[in-house]
Amino acid sequence: MRRRSSIPRRCDRAWLLVLIASLTASAAHAQSSRLGVRLRIPSKPVHAALIDFALQADMSLGGDLDACLGAAPALYGRMTLQAALDRILAGSGCRYVMADARTVLIRKIAPAKPRPPIAAPPPASLGLGEVVVTAQRYPNLPGRTPYAISVVSGSTLARETLTSLSDLTGQVAGLTVTNLGPGRDKVLLRGLSDGAFTGQAQSMVALYLDDVPITYSAPDPDLRLADIERVEVMRGPQGTLYGGGTLGGVLRIATRKPDLDRYEANLLAGLSYTWDGGVGSELEAMANIPLAPGRVALRVVGYGDTQSGYIDNPNLGLKDVNGSRRVGSRAELRASLSPHWTATLGLTTQSINNDDTQYGFRRMGPYRRDNPVREPHDNDFHHVSLTLAGDGDWGRVSGSVSRLSHQFDSRYDATSVTSLYGLSRGPAAFDEERAIDLTVAEVTYASPVDRRLHGLIGAFGSTGAARLHSLMHELQPNGQTGYAEQRRDKINETAIYGEATYDATSRLSATVGLRWFDFRFDTDSVVAQSSGQRVFNGGDNATGLSPKALVSYQARPGLLLYAQAAEGYRPGGYNTAGRIGQTFDLHGSPARHYQADELWNYEIGAKVRGWRDRLQGRIALFYATWEQVQSDQYLADGTAYTANIGNGGNRGVELEGAFRLNDQIDLSAAALLNDPEITRQNLDFSARHDASLPGVPRVSASLGIDYHRSLDGNRTLRLQGQAAYVGSSYLTFDANNMHEMGEYLGLRGVATFEAQPWTLAATLDNPLGARSNSFSYGNPFLITRDQIITPPRPRTLSVRLSSKF
Repeated sequence: MRRRSSIPRRCDRAWLLVLIASLTASAAHAQSSRLGVRLRIPSKPVHAALIDFALQADMSLGGDLDACLGAAPALYGRMTLQAALDRILAGSGCRYVMADARTVLIRKIAPAKPRPPIAAPPPASLGLGEVVVTAQRYPNLPGRTPYAISVVSGSTLARETLTSLSDLTGQVAGLTVTNLGPGRDKVLLRGLSDGAFTGQAQSMVALYLDDVPITYSAPDPDLRLADIERVEVMRGPQGTLYGGGTLGGVLRIATRKPDLDRYEANLLAGLSYTWDGGVGSELEAMANIPLAPGRVALRVVGYGDTQSGYIDNPNLGLKDVNGSRRVGSRAELRASLSPHWTATLGLTTQSINNDDTQYGFRRMGPYRRDNPVREPHDNDFHHVSLTLAGDGDWGRVSGSVSRLSHQFDSRYDATSVTSLYGLSRGPAAFDEERAIDLTVAEVTYASPVDRRLHGLIGAFGSTGAARLHSLMHELQPNGQTGYAEQRRDKINETAIYGEATYDATSRLSATVGLRWFDFRFDTDSVVAQSSGQRVFNGGDNATGLSPKALVSYQARPGLLLYAQAAEGYRPGGYNTAGRIGQTFDLHGSPARHYQADELWNYEIGAKVRGWRDRLQGRIALFYATWEQVQSDQYLADGTAYTANIGNGGNRGVELEGAFRLNDQIDLSAAALLNDPEITRQNLDFSARHDASLPGVPRVSASLGIDYHRSLDGNRTLRLQGQAAYVGSSYLTFDANNMHEMGEYLGLRGVATFEAQPWTLAATLDNPLGARSNSFSYGNPFLITRDQIITPPRPRTLSVRLSSKF
C-alpha cells in the first residue's frame, strides 16, 4: 500500500498561491467594496426574473411571486440590488421588503394605494426566504418545485461550521452517512440502502460538484465544504435527468463562482480539542481576483485540516491511533464571452490521509481495540471541468466536459484469516488499491418557462475505467503473499433525455420525462495464489428507458400539491474475487454475473408557506418498489462480491419545516419515518425473510434553534443548538443482533460573535459524551469474528476565527 510521509508538494504550491492571491485581493478591496452585483437576466415573466435575480445575487427570496404581473425588462451589467429590484418590479403590482441584508420578500401592492416599488426599512418583515436551486436543470425556489428537494445555504454552512456531508445529517431529513471514516463513508437517502459496504456496485446516491458527477462506485470523497454557495439534495430516483446510480437521489454541491468585478478575500483559522484525544486544526483561505474586470475573474480556495485520534490500541502500545489530515484546493476561472454566454474552467484537488480506522471492540470498550496491524487509508481526488453556459429569450443552454481521477487505498488487518490463505501465524495485512478515472460530457437545452408547453432536452456520454489491486500478505520481512487480484472495468455510457411540462392552467401543470440509455462494460481480472491463477474476461451491455410522470397543483398562494412516479436503475456487473477454487453460480455461492436493479418511487407531497412567510414546510408520502436489489457483501474469507439479494421496498413519510418565532429566534425540524424491507428473498442469499434494508434506521429526526441578537456597533451574537435522533438499524440483511447499531441522540451547539469583518465561533459537539454504536463495521475479516462498534467522536470543542476582506 502506498503511503505518504508529508503533505504533497502540489498542495504546498496551492496554499502559496491562495495566500498571495488573498493579499492581492485585500489590497484591492477598497476600490471594489461599493460595487453592486452583475446581472445577466433576459426579458421574462416577473416571477422568473426574480428567481434569476436571487440566484445571481446570492440572495434568499420569498413572498408571493405569482402576484406579480407582466414581464420584466432585460437586465445586463452591474447595478445595485435596489436598482435591479426596482426595474424588475416596475408596473408589476408588487413591491419588495428586505427581511435582512440577504433576504428579499415580495409583497402585492394594495389596490387602494398604488405606488412604485420601494424598499422598506428593516425590520419590515419577519418572513423567511428560500435559496434558489438548480438541480432540476433550471432555477427555482424549493417551495415552488414539485419535488422532495432540500437546500442548505452557504451562509448556513459557514454559520454552523458545517464542513463535510456527514455534518448535514442533522439538517436534511432522511440523509444517512455511514461512519467508517474520512473519505470512506457511504451516502444514503430516504431509507433506501443496498448495504453498508462500498464495492463494485454503482453508488445509490449520485454526488455532483456543480453540474458534473464526482463518483461512480466510490465512497464520498469528503470534499471540504469551503466557499460553497449551497448544497442541494433531491430524494427518490432521478434516472430521467441524472441516469444510473441515482436510486436514492442526487446530492449536488454548488460552488461560489468567480465575481467578474469584485476583489474579495476570506481567511479562517481554527483549533479543536477532543476529550481523551488531542488537538486538531483548520486553515482556509479564499481569493477572488478580476483579471480583466467585467470579463475574466479567478477564484481560488485552499484549505487544510487535521483531526486528532481517539481510539487506543494497547496491543501496539499506541494511543489516539486514528488521526487524520485533509488538504485541498479549488480554482475556477470564469470568462464572460458575451452578454449571453459564459465559460468556466474548474480544478479541484484534495488529499486525505487517515492513520488508522476508528472502530473499537465491544469486549474492550468503545474506544479501544487490540489489532496487531494498523489500518491506514489514503484518498486522492482530482477533478477538472469546463462548462459553457448561455441564456436569452430563446432559453438556456449548458454544456460541460469533465475528467475525474479518484484513487483510494486501504489496509485491513487480516491476521484472523491467515490459515485460510496458507500464511503462517502472525500479523498479516490485506491491501486494497482502487482507482476510478471517468470522462463525462453533457449538453442540455431548456426552453423559456413563460410558454404553456416548456421543457428540456439533453445528451450525455461517459467513458472510463475502475481499477482494483488487492494483496494479502504477511507483514514479516520477506513475508509470503497469500492472495492477489488485478481487476479492470471499462465503462461506457451514452444517453438522450428530455422532459416536457404543460401548464393546463395557471395552477395545474403536468410533466413527463424519459431517458434512453446504452451502457456497456468489460471486465478483466486475474486472481493469483501459490496454487495457481484464475483469469476472467467478460463484457455486457444494457439498453433501456427511464421514465417519470408528475402532476402539480397550486391550490392557493403558499400551498403546492404534487404527485409523481419516477424510475431509477443501476447496471449489472461481474464477480471475480475469491480464493482459487471459489465457485460461482451454484446454490450458496456468488453469481458470476449479477443483474441490474430497478427502483420505482411513487410519491405525493405538499409544500406550504404561511403566516406572511414566517412558516415554511413540506411533507411527502412515498412508496418504493425495488427489483433485483444489488448489494456489496463479503464472503467468509473476507473477499468481496455483489449479490442480487431479492426484491425490496420502502414506504414512509418525510417532513421538514422552519418557523420564525420572532425577530430573534428561528426554529427548524426534520423527520423521516419509514419501513425499509426485503419483500422477496433470493434463496441463494442468506437474508432473513423478515429482514429490513441494512444501515438505515426506521426513524430519524432533528430539531434546531437559532437565536440571534443585534448588538451596538454593527455586532451580532448568535447561539445555535441542534439535536438529532438516529433510530436503530442493522449492519447486514440477516438482522443479527451482533451487528445492531444506532439508537442514539446527537447534540451540537454553536456560539458566534460577529463584528464585521471578523467572526469568532465556538462549537461543542457531543457535549454529553455519548458512546453509542453508530456503525458496526470497520474490517471485512472481522464481521463474524469480533463485535465491532464505532462510537461518535468524543466531546469536541472547536474555536475558529474568520475574516472577510
